[in-house]
Amino acid sequence: MLNFSDEVLRKKIREELHEDANYIAFLPFTDLKRSILDDIKVLKGSELLLNVPISGYIYNVKTGKVEKVR
Repeated sequence: MLNFSDEVLRKKIREELHEDANYIAFLPFTDLKRSILDDIKVLKGSELLLNVPISGYIYNVKTGKVEKVR
């Protein structure tokens, strides 16, 4: 989701799949690490989760390396 906007994704779906995705918010982001940190914060603040460890990782598809986000 780093490389696409909602409108670009909707256009690709319309042109390639002949489907309407105008009602979908794909929630693109520009900063991967910030997005993961924001998600971790939301999960840690949720009363629905028990006391379990929560962490985030970035998988680099080119190198195969995994980076823990802190």
